[in-house]
Amino acid sequence: MLDSGKGRRQDGGIRSSFIKKVFFFGDSNTYGYDPAGFMGGRYSREYRWPEIMQQNLGGIWRVTADGMPGRSIPATHYELDYLRSVIQKEMPFDLFAVMLGTNDLLGTLRPDAEKTARDMDNLISFVKELMPERVLTEYDDPDEPALPGILLVAPPAIALTDQSYLQSYVAGDRTYTELYQDEAEKLTGLYRDLAKSRHLFFADASDWELQFAFDGVHLSESGHVLFAAEMMDVLRHIWNGSGHSCDSCAFR
Repeated sequence: MLDSGKGRRQDGGIRSSFIKKVFFFGDSNTYGYDPAGFMGGRYSREYRWPEIMQQNLGGIWRVTADGMPGRSIPATHYELDYLRSVIQKEMPFDLFAVMLGTNDLLGTLRPDAEKTARDMDNLISFVKELMPERVLTEYDDPDEPALPGILLVAPPAIALTDQSYLQSYVAGDRTYTELYQDEAEKLTGLYRDLAKSRHLFFADASDWELQFAFDGVHLSESGHVLFAAEMMDVLRHIWNGSGHSCDSCAFR
């Protein structure tokens, strides 16, 4: 763990205060899942956004990631024990970045953005207990996010179409496509509010111009390249300690 003023770990080790470390925790879009692969494959390293970021940000950020296809927001003892072990293995790091929620919505016929946001709130509390406490100086604003800290990322927009299903199922007055997209849009707003209330960094990937594979959920290879470019911009601004001008990457 870091003493933010000296770059010295509390366990006595030395780490450069210049290069920061970010640990991303996510689902198949962090893993680099290729839906066109046999039984589901994985894009090669040069087309996975965490790898792209590491190649381009190596001078200021060390990028690591744990992505798993089908992952929803951890809630069970097993899921939280796994996350605890991964966090302890990855420490010390300066930024924990989480992008989850898509599977929580798509994994049910009754997607509930409010429940998903509550689950994320619980997860944030769990992670904060494992991270070093922030040391405030007289110049710091306790209501503003800072390192070491947490980056909450609203997932990319769900780009389903009615052709994503074998038939156009209807849920009330909306197709399921419309239902999932509406709840995903609602979740983005709830995540933004959550980031503000919990003093987290926030990025809205649903507002980024991305490209998807045929299923409308997983990023294509070019989508990973575009995602990496946007997220690199986010990390540069966090590293610089400045606010961000665009709404899609606003740090509230």
